[in-house]
Parts: sequence; structure tokens; C-alpha cells
Amino acid sequence: MKDPLDFFNDLPDYPGGRTPKNRGKKVKAIADDRYNGAKPKKYIINGKEVLMFTIGDLAKAIGKRPSTLRVWEHRGWLPKAKYRTPKPVKQQIPEKTSQGRRLYSLEQVEFLLEAIDRFKVREVNHGDWNGFRKHIKDNWPQ
Repeated sequence: MKDPLDFFNDLPDYPGGRTPKNRGKKVKAIADDRYNGAKPKKYIINGKEVLMFTIGDLAKAIGKRPSTLRVWEHRGWLPKAKYRTPKPVKQQIPEKTSQGRRLYSLEQVEFLLEAIDRFKVREVNHGDWNGFRKHIKDNWPQ
């Protein structure tokens, strides 16, 4: 037997036809968001549209600072970014050549999130850092 209240499922949860002014939009909870609010951007690489994260978005997704990821890259714990945004037209810092922002693919971000969870790297004193570094070095997606 059908539930008689199912008849009303298509109706909004407010009276009348106009949305209340003081009611905000339903926001997706951050706990449900795998990337902590970081959003990939579309770039065309070799004629294909690809979703890429900047280093700032990657840092937001894993809960670290971009400077931390640059240190990991400098120490060899993360491979150097394969792609970058186009370099700026004008020089931003005198006497320094800009290379463009580092870009990471959706596959690389997913891989890094899984590795962080697997090796418990968020727990600074309890994480398996050696296993994490070896796993990243051996299995990093291109």
C-alpha cells in the first residue's frame, strides 16, 4: 500500500509559490565533500578537456598549505608537476622568472588522498611516512 504522504513529495516545504527571502540555499556539507571545497578547473591539454587542480586547490583538498606541498616536491616526496598554467605575460617579481602555476590531474589528487588515508599521514607522529613516500614514488599516476 502506498503511503498517502508521498502525494505531497513534489511540493516545496514552504507555503505559496515564492521562495522565502531569508532561506539560504542548501549547501553541501564539507564532510560529504571529498575535496574540502576545492574545485578543479577545465584545461585543454593535447586537444582534450581535462579537469586539473592548482597547487592551492590540491592543498585545500588534502588539508595542507601550498608551501607544504612545495616542500614535499622539493624533497622528492611528490613528483614535480607535469603541467603548469601559461606563464604570466608581465614579470610579477623583479629578477624572478615565473613558470606558471602547478597543475595536478583529478587522478593524481584522488591517488594522493587515498595514499594519505592509507598511510595515516595526517597523524604526524603516527603516520607511515616511509611507506607513503615509497608508495608515491612507485605508483604516482602520469
